[in-house]
Amino acid sequence: MDFDEIVIRTDRLDFPALTAGEGPVVVCWHGFPDHPATFGPLAEHLVAAGRRVVAPFLRGHHPATVDRMPYTDSITLAADGAAVAEALSPDAGVDMIGHDIGAGVVGRLAAVWPERVRRAVTMAVPPPKAIPPILRDPAQQQRLFYMWLFQLPGLAETVLEADRALVDYLWATWSPGLEIGDHRANVHKLYGDPQVIRNALRIYRGNFDTALHDPDLAELAGKTENPATIPLLVLAGEDDGCIPPEFFAGAESGLAPGSSVRVVADAGHFMQLDQPAEIARLSLEWFDQP
Repeated sequence: MDFDEIVIRTDRLDFPALTAGEGPVVVCWHGFPDHPATFGPLAEHLVAAGRRVVAPFLRGHHPATVDRMPYTDSITLAADGAAVAEALSPDAGVDMIGHDIGAGVVGRLAAVWPERVRRAVTMAVPPPKAIPPILRDPAQQQRLFYMWLFQLPGLAETVLEADRALVDYLWATWSPGLEIGDHRANVHKLYGDPQVIRNALRIYRGNFDTALHDPDLAELAGKTENPATIPLLVLAGEDDGCIPPEFFAGAESGLAPGSSVRVVADAGHFMQLDQPAEIARLSLEWFDQP
């Protein structure tokens, strides 16, 4: 997929983004360690179906925004998502797909700013209400070793800045057998920037360090962790080596009525690359519902 790069101007920040196609917008939010361009194979199917795909860079993950990240909490990222949606469609909500960290962006955005969402899909991460039980499981704690490593200032930076070995390991274990081809170069280039690395680490530290939370958004904290007020399609990869599908079993309790949780066969964590045609089919069916 040949993307054009654009800048989405909002009252919060100007967001660089990749875009392709014409028609109703689908905003795709990426995660870690990832790059918006990995939505390319999925975008090919969405564009062929008459959609315009817009894949922004998360705040702090592009040279234009690396120094624009005073806060890194999940509410900050969700507010960014709402601002982008408003800029792209001031008078109506847009369809959204969120992967990994992007899943949290979309889920929390839908909880607080549902008017900015028409229909939404989240991938590879359960809704916020399902996260605490996951963190209490010892085997899952082991899979999330990188999260604990990232809490250690200095050591985490040293590991990630030395080379991209940890990034490659996460990709290989999260989506076993996936051949990422040219996407590897994009991911390596993005996380070869020490400033981007530090911003990504601060997102993970913002899960626990309230000094990284925007005080102006603090009153929204309760709403963002509650179930979204609109139905979501939540997708889990059958072979996900980061968060296995069994941890999505109770996800419905954290979702609005009418939501759906699906396990995608022969897909790992990076399901937009593992099974782009199937993800497109499921997403378009969800978007096209009345």
